[in-house]
Amino acid sequence: MNRRQAIVALGTLLPAIAAYAHTPYRQWKIYRQRFLLILSSRDDARSDELAERFAAALRDSLPESRAQAARAPDVQRVASLISSKQMDVALLSESNAVGLARGDARFETGAVPLRCLAQHGEHLLVCRDDFPLRHAYLVSEALLRSLPDVKTPEHPSDSVPLHPGTSAFLRGEPLAE
Repeated sequence: MNRRQAIVALGTLLPAIAAYAHTPYRQWKIYRQRFLLILSSRDDARSDELAERFAAALRDSLPESRAQAARAPDVQRVASLISSKQMDVALLSESNAVGLARGDARFETGAVPLRCLAQHGEHLLVCRDDFPLRHAYLVSEALLRSLPDVKTPEHPSDSVPLHPGTSAFLRGEPLAE
């Protein structure tokens, strides 16, 4: 084999190697589909602690959710995972949630349309606006009924309004099939 043939063979082989290297992504995608992951940030210890508590409450009240807490190294990574649709739900301080929804300069992702599912103190449990109505209804119902210190915001921000599924639960509407 001459040098030119070796380079062509290597050029053909590299994309196959690169494609093979990404196969664990499929497993991660399946994992995210099977488990409700509540994303928190290591740089916000309170959100980390609350995510564990919310996940435990959801596993008790809504076992089919298979809820788990997941941690990102910082709030910028949370923003990246939410905006790229790799994650659905995150627990953020209200200021970070509003900043992400508005597209503040501290977030490289630009504005991300978020909806609120629940609130605990200064932290909001948020999701993207495409989070299924039924899931939002069930998550909000489970958390608001099982954790007495979890509420819905009394004055939701224009930037992070309540999810329509949460609103439906609060109005006492039946769960849509």
